[in-house]
Amino acid sequence: MFWKKEWPILVGLEIGTSKIACSVAELRNEGQLYLLGIAEAPSLNVRKGEIVDFELAQKSIQDALVVAESKTNVEIEEVYLAVSGAHIRSFNSKVVIGLGEEGDRIDQKHLNELRNLVRQQSLPTGQILLHDLLKAYYLDDGTVTENPIGLFSKKLAAEYHLISGIATRLQTTIRCVKELSIDIRHYCLSIFATALAVLTRDQKIRGAIVIDLGAGLSDYIVYHKGIIVHSGVIGVGQDHLTNDLALALRIPFPQAEEIKRHFGSFRSDKEHLKKRVSLSGQSLTEEKLVPYHSIVKILKARQLEIFEIIKEDLENQSFWPHFTGDIYLTGGGCMIEGIEEIAQEIFGHPVKVAEPLHIEGDQSYLHRPDLYTVLGLLRYARVFELENIKTGPLDKMRSSLMKILGKLNF
Repeated sequence: MFWKKEWPILVGLEIGTSKIACSVAELRNEGQLYLLGIAEAPSLNVRKGEIVDFELAQKSIQDALVVAESKTNVEIEEVYLAVSGAHIRSFNSKVVIGLGEEGDRIDQKHLNELRNLVRQQSLPTGQILLHDLLKAYYLDDGTVTENPIGLFSKKLAAEYHLISGIATRLQTTIRCVKELSIDIRHYCLSIFATALAVLTRDQKIRGAIVIDLGAGLSDYIVYHKGIIVHSGVIGVGQDHLTNDLALALRIPFPQAEEIKRHFGSFRSDKEHLKKRVSLSGQSLTEEKLVPYHSIVKILKARQLEIFEIIKEDLENQSFWPHFTGDIYLTGGGCMIEGIEEIAQEIFGHPVKVAEPLHIEGDQSYLHRPDLYTVLGLLRYARVFELENIKTGPLDKMRSSLMKILGKLNF
């Protein structure tokens, strides 16, 4: 039996490679979030953030939802869904409208026209638009502004950061949830949600890169002067570190994962040079000792590769020579000792393990950077709900997106 709640309920759902996570919160007076709890269940047949076995994955999702309902005494009817995967693409786009030879006073209808224009841009075949995130408006004299309403100009331009994904991949994930009689209120790019969970406005203005080191994927998003200028995802994650360890030490993957969790490090300190790690287990006929520094070497090689791939992408972006901000690490991978040092070695910027912004209620998540995405989903949901109450345009956006997805038999 579920108790009737006094406040609106918000639920975030992340379908990850290693686990399904579900966050539940109340939206209280003045838009304050109150976290009721976070539930988890192991993922079955989810690879690189994408479902490869529908029934097993659906069972995992159902398990997480059941635990969440039991833990929070809430009946879950709809969720905000985190979206990720190697199929996600992002790019920047600029659109322009004319305001007449004599110019005109800019109002909301001009901003709406620009947004409609950018949403009409053609995407790669099979892709669907997930987010159109405003970067800036430009007047005819080159002036950059966040809010041009009331200003005069002969033309008005807007630049957006667009994020899209393959429609059929999204279809599988959405159907997996909806067949459990759970509605999807809206979608949010996973790394965008993660950034919402850990970054303050000041950090965004100073410049910040959030890198989420997940099991199957490594996602990242860049804020420069307060706006999102770039995002990306690569299909290499912490499971690759575990697999490298399993192959090199000739042990099963689960045992390699345990060794990584208990002995994983990127530091080759002198005190560790003589240390040995036991590989005794059911798969071994006798105890085997491996030098600690060998484990460090195996893990470090793959993690450096992940950072190098991300850095190479960042170096190809126009903002990079001017970026002076910090880098924040999240996800299960950031819990490995020494991660900050090797990241700073690659990127040349200060690196920190991110900490979540404060939310009232359950505080058990504080030292779980692998749960920050579902915390961020609640912040995304909060903004969505409050904006929808005030103006309604986001509900129209949701309606139009659902209409497109509906054509794919969702």
